[in-house]
Order: sequence, then C-alpha cells, then structure tokens
Amino acid sequence: MIVIDVTKAYKEVSFPVASFRGIAAFVCMKEKIRKADLSFVIVDDKTIRSINKRFLQHNYVTDVITFPLEQKGVNAEIYINAQQMKRQANENGVTMKNEMTRLIVHGTLHAIGYQDTSTATKRKMDSIQERYVSELSLN
Repeated sequence: MIVIDVTKAYKEVSFPVASFRGIAAFVCMKEKIRKADLSFVIVDDKTIRSINKRFLQHNYVTDVITFPLEQKGVNAEIYINAQQMKRQANENGVTMKNEMTRLIVHGTLHAIGYQDTSTATKRKMDSIQERYVSELSLN
C-alpha cells in the first residue's frame, strides 16, 4: 500500500494534493515499490534554509530535501521549497506544474534510495527523473 500525505505549510502555490499522490505513486509503481509511506511538506525559502542548516549543515536555500525515516521500506519526509520551485520554473522555461512534478519525482527517488552525491549517481538519478517527468507529462 502506498500512503502519501501532503502538508502545505506554504500556501501560496496551488498544486492539487491528488497530483502529489498520483506522481509519487507513479514513481513507486515504476520502481516496483508496493509499500511506501511518504509525507510531503511544502515550505518557503526561510524554512528550507533552516532545515538545511540544522540537519545537513548547509546554510543555503535548496529546492527539495528528503529524510528517510526507516532503514527498511520506503518511509520518508520530503520537504519541497515552493519559492525555489517557482524560480527554477522561470529559469528553465517550464511551467510550475512541470517543475513541481520534477521535485516530487526527485524527492520520491531519494526516498527510494537514489543518491546524487557524485557525478555518476547524479547522472543516473537525473536520467531516471527526467524519463519519469516526461512520461507523466504525456499522461
């Protein structure tokens, strides 16, 4: 069973909760994950910087942070910065819906266990991420 919760701590971006669920469930299905508990939290620049500094010792704004909660199974809290998402959509010439999809896919892949800490792992993760974003945009 795939359980997906969404908390909109930053409410200035409208993105349907059902879309979060559909996108994350799609990634889980493609990755053959049958059991997952994912909690998405939509935040702003100030909140993501604070989380990044406190837990990862990085004093900067980022777009998504994923915290796996268990060693077994797929269980994670995924923080998405809506303000950064808007900026990235503008910078990349894509819709906010497309960029939010990308961040949901990215966070879900991290929850599953993908890493982007080296050039090779980032290349692999980005390739999978963009394939899923492309497939989702066709639906």
